[in-house]
Amino acid sequence: MQFTLFNLLVWAPFLVLGPVVAEERLGGAGAWGLVMACYGAGAVCGGLAMMGGRVPRRPLLVATVATFGWALPSAAIAAGLSPAAIAGAALVAGAGSAVCGTLYATTNQQYLPAGVLARITSLTTVGAFVLGPVGLAAAGPVASVAGVTAVLGFGAVWQAIAGFVVLAVPDVRNLPAGGARERSAEYSS
Repeated sequence: MQFTLFNLLVWAPFLVLGPVVAEERLGGAGAWGLVMACYGAGAVCGGLAMMGGRVPRRPLLVATVATFGWALPSAAIAAGLSPAAIAGAALVAGAGSAVCGTLYATTNQQYLPAGVLARITSLTTVGAFVLGPVGLAAAGPVASVAGVTAVLGFGAVWQAIAGFVVLAVPDVRNLPAGGARERSAEYSS
């Protein structure tokens, strides 16, 4: 649910309204290109940081904390910050995206039985992206009524609230690294 509503309320409005704001007050396409390049660079850095088999002791906790970064670019635009600050926020969001995605996928692979992994992964992927197109289509019309700042600010606040709600789930905070399959392999050797 967190990812479904993220794509609807946070990421889609950011992708639609960010270029509009860039054109109106940040200096145009070059500024938006910098923001998105920084997001990509952050994702590369986050991915590189996850290489080498090091998994945090509480992977879902770390993955969920990383999702707080997704609120930063929308919040930075809504707050009227400079292109450099928005690009910095995008860098953090990109890193968080790679960390979250890596740890979430790893945890699924460690804990879910092999016979259901593909089905559950496909359901969570569809669930995560099903409302994204609605958000892309609605962002402009909603912003024309409520204002760009309100839409992006709401998305940023929503993302922070969603992160805290997910962190309130004890199993998210306490699930240890190394799932059932990994532990059963340890016991069989």
